Amino acid sequence: MQDKNDKPAFERSGSTKKNIRFEDALLEQIDSIAGNGNFSSWVKDACRQRLKREGIEPKG
Repeated sequence: MQDKNDKPAFERSGSTKKNIRFEDALLEQIDSIAGNGNFSSWVKDACRQRLKREGIEPKG
């Protein structure tokens, strides 16, 4: 996890930008149901659901 002091001044506090790679076919499926402009929230929701299945209560 990134230390708070390592962030540039222009970054939002309380969040960290991550770059991840998706297979083209998977990305097409996500885009088709997430809708325009909702990709980030859709992926974060999927991550929260996975944490819950693992028995971990998501933070934030």
